[in-house]
Amino acid sequence: MAQFSVNDQIELTAGMTDQQRFAFQMQYAAARRDRILMLVVSFFLGALGVDRFLLGDIGLGVLKLLTGGLFGVLWLIDLFLIMGRTDRYNWTRAQQIALAVRAGAF
Repeated sequence: MAQFSVNDQIELTAGMTDQQRFAFQMQYAAARRDRILMLVVSFFLGALGVDRFLLGDIGLGVLKLLTGGLFGVLWLIDLFLIMGRTDRYNWTRAQQIALAVRAGAF
């Protein structure tokens, strides 16, 4: 899945007031991860698990940190998969933020 579309964003914010939509936009802009930046981080710091830490995958981040990217194998695999993982992270965060905004947490 590529970065989610305007239709997906409209679906997430359906039924929200303008103030809630604004809160959603502000929170999501602060929480989202850029796909290209994550690819660069994965290339240079992926063997240390930094890419996984940034996406909230602490377990694999620690494994990569302690084993040097599982001796380079996980690092190489993540170079190909990091953009998709970033998209999933962004979509999940958007859903969580939309629920929190609807519940009045923001």
